Amino acid sequence: MNNYNELKTILLDASDHIARPDELHEYTLDTSAIEVMTDFEKVQPLMMEQDVSIDEARQMMRKVHVRSVLVIDKDENFRGLLTIADLESRSALSIATSAGLKRHDISIKEVMTPRERLHAMPLSEIKHACIGDLLRTLQHTGTPHMLVVDAVKHEIRGVISSSDIARRLKVPVDISRKAAHFREVVNVMFAGQDT
Repeated sequence: MNNYNELKTILLDASDHIARPDELHEYTLDTSAIEVMTDFEKVQPLMMEQDVSIDEARQMMRKVHVRSVLVIDKDENFRGLLTIADLESRSALSIATSAGLKRHDISIKEVMTPRERLHAMPLSEIKHACIGDLLRTLQHTGTPHMLVVDAVKHEIRGVISSSDIARRLKVPVDISRKAAHFREVVNVMFAGQDT
């Protein structure tokens, strides 16, 4: 700490007030979609290695208040997307049971949506779309998170999240998840039948 200088401090004056933006941005369904995209060129994406346990992942995600993370392998290659919903789903328990393991013994690799099953929106589409277009797309695909891909650079450029949109619009946004596999259909059918 010897290389740093201590800065001068002052007492607050009675007339000091909280600064506010000159113009508060009001978000509507017609606001540009790019406004709600988490851009990985501006914000470091949150990533987890695929062998992390689901309990550890849930704890880490809650600690930093995120609902999704990118899943990578040891060489930092993108492998899939993990959401809080994946960690808390009945399929996590089902996977553990069928493998003869306890729930905390399975890794996020078992419950994430693998790269091969993920849909993404091209960045070129996002640049010309509005928030209403994003919501319609998320509802149609039945997913609360959608990656954004820069097709020219062949890179995952960002993510769109229905929870971010809801927070900006200040309204609830409900995206009904669609089952992609038979196991998910069975889990949805028996979700309310615990005795």
